[in-house]
Amino acid sequence: MRRLLALGLPVLILACSTYTIEHRKRSSWEVAMDRTLPMEVVRDDGTIVRYSTNGGSASRLTQEYLDSLDLRSEDEVTGEVTLRAVLPEHLLQHLLSCLRDRNWDLVHGQLISEATRANYSGEEGRAKFDEWFERHRRELARTMQRMLHGLSFGDILFHEEGTIITMTFAPGIRGDYPFTTIDMVREGEYLTLGVIR
Repeated sequence: MRRLLALGLPVLILACSTYTIEHRKRSSWEVAMDRTLPMEVVRDDGTIVRYSTNGGSASRLTQEYLDSLDLRSEDEVTGEVTLRAVLPEHLLQHLLSCLRDRNWDLVHGQLISEATRANYSGEEGRAKFDEWFERHRRELARTMQRMLHGLSFGDILFHEEGTIITMTFAPGIRGDYPFTTIDMVREGEYLTLGVIR
């Protein structure tokens, strides 16, 4: 009997294998932006990554609200795109898409605050607006990408005063970014871009 146990033990040990499971949370805005995100991913190294959304009744209510919104819609007849930003992350995502596509019309028409739009009105003002975004396109994208990435790690500081939400890099994160602060303006239920500095 001892001999059988001694022979069977190595087989049991060889049959066991270990694997790693990472549990990660997705924020409500990520799920709202792309409802097709997988809940489980297996990496090349065999690590299983399981996603869940932030828990709690407040998160569920937020998720239900975000699910009821179309953050980006396109008119089937005219092809006109409508962008909505409820959270700062939404606005950054929309701005990055416009920077990528060089779509200054969409930025000027829908993503900036009324006060900022008034500063860039008329033919001359609009030309300055387009020229500024074109000239600083790459630096703006770098800043916005880093801010989006830094939200999950606490690298971004928020200050809210009235209808203005200010996002800036935490000390020590600023590096060589020429733009470090973004002011967003809440106009009704949506956020718009006020100032980038």
